[in-house]
Amino acid sequence: MWTTIFKYRKYLAAGALTLVYLGSIWQRPLFRPDEFRYAEIAREMIASGDWILPHQLGMVYFEKPVLGHWLNALGELICGEVPMAVRLFPAVCTLLTALLIAVLCRRAGERQLGMIAPVIYLTCGLVFAVGTYGVLDAQFVLFLFGTVTAGYFAWSELNPRRRAGYLVLAGASCALAFLTKGFLALVLPTVLFVPFLIWQREWKRIFTLPWIPLLTAAILVVPWAVAVHHADGDFWRHFTVVEHFQRAIHGSSAGDDRSEPFWYFIPVLLGGTLPWLLFLPAMWAGCRNRFREIFQLPLIRFAACMTGVWFLLFSISSGKLATYILPCFPGVAIFFGYGLIRYAQINVFNRADRILEWLIRLILSLTIVVFLLQTAGKFTRKIPSELLLYGRNENYFIPILATVVMLIWFRMAQRERSGGTKFTYFCVGLCFVMLAVHGSMPKQFYADSIAPEQFIRELVAPQLDTETMLVSDVPLAAAAAWSLKRSDIDLFHKPGEFQYALERPENAGRFFTMEELATLIHREPERKIVVLTRSEERVRELPSPKRYTRQEDYFMVCYDANRKGAGQ
Repeated sequence: MWTTIFKYRKYLAAGALTLVYLGSIWQRPLFRPDEFRYAEIAREMIASGDWILPHQLGMVYFEKPVLGHWLNALGELICGEVPMAVRLFPAVCTLLTALLIAVLCRRAGERQLGMIAPVIYLTCGLVFAVGTYGVLDAQFVLFLFGTVTAGYFAWSELNPRRRAGYLVLAGASCALAFLTKGFLALVLPTVLFVPFLIWQREWKRIFTLPWIPLLTAAILVVPWAVAVHHADGDFWRHFTVVEHFQRAIHGSSAGDDRSEPFWYFIPVLLGGTLPWLLFLPAMWAGCRNRFREIFQLPLIRFAACMTGVWFLLFSISSGKLATYILPCFPGVAIFFGYGLIRYAQINVFNRADRILEWLIRLILSLTIVVFLLQTAGKFTRKIPSELLLYGRNENYFIPILATVVMLIWFRMAQRERSGGTKFTYFCVGLCFVMLAVHGSMPKQFYADSIAPEQFIRELVAPQLDTETMLVSDVPLAAAAAWSLKRSDIDLFHKPGEFQYALERPENAGRFFTMEELATLIHREPERKIVVLTRSEERVRELPSPKRYTRQEDYFMVCYDANRKGAGQ
């Protein structure tokens, strides 16, 4: 049996990691703001039939091009309006990116690396977090990495026809990346290939390789580019000037400040590579005194440019979010995989075994403490709730069991003398926890701050009818629209990311300051008004008479129709 399993280990690994990703994306509610935003844009796209201009709350939303929203809409058409729909294509695209890493490594003649690097990529903490989260970064990374992979194929291909074919593929993938996130699809391949070709002493090819991909990308992008210009003549100005140059230089765009210091991505990169960062001493042992030899390999040079140059570019830009650095991780996975292969060739695993021993002891100690506290809190109720990770009625047995199973596999990895089998056992252990993490997340981490869907559907929805005016602050607006399946939600307090849309003449009257909202409430006592907010201070500022309901950090303030005293 074990011989058969070993024979088909590649397919078993692919199946297991696919299960981990696709089995994780349905287990928890949507998180605000990103998942609700992208889910609602796709829902409105389907409802309105407008597949050219993205809309949120019925207002144009020009932060991103259209392809990511098309994919989310396709996910909703396939799965229905459920959380899994907005996470389906991030998960699929992450898996396909891993497949491309394998293809790239094999093309470079690194067959063993082609088996290890994709697994490292899929089990990196940040990759798994973004790949099971409803944002557009995983889709962009797939198309971007497809661009540079096809470009690498073209660079290494001697046959002119095949080279031209790879360049066409690079251009097509670049077009998809552009339609997902914009001009980064052009900038990132450029700043990768220019230093790479100079490093390879083939700088003249800088002037010959780009033309076929650029022409192909232009042919594919132009139809939508023209259509969106005809649909709204201000799209390209806002998208280019505000969402690209202004965000890169100043860190902010219309009502949305993302400015961070230069060093912001250093801890993100280090933390995002866990657990593999822990094995950096082992990788160093494998590569020590061999760096000149290692960096003679074109694939390693390519990965170095991909990681180093892109990391520097992202760090220079003022606008930063943790997910922006995801394109660096294919290169990181290639580096880490190559380091582990070199370490395995030494055939002395003392460092790796010590790391595993330390990891097992630390995780086991924490697991025992959590289990004892949770059990005592559940059955004796003498443990303060502040010391409990899970609520008294939450199921904490599944994460404890998954952690114990992971530690068993880690222990098996520590005792194994074969480098390949040690790597396999470690990854199997990781898969158990990865599969359980979303469904076992303590509710205190999200229920009171970033997952308001239950609050809206159970408490807000019964208060509404077709004549009710619904007003929300920006943090809850997209969640309310998605949960209630309505886009006629007005905003108050601060415009936030809707600032540009609210300044347009067609959206006049969709936003109220606190004073304007109070005036409206007094002026229209015959109208029922419901206000949603996350701020207790704003609830106190709203005029009386009012009644409000609170659930955790969410507030619903109701002004009944034909209320008395409203005009006083």
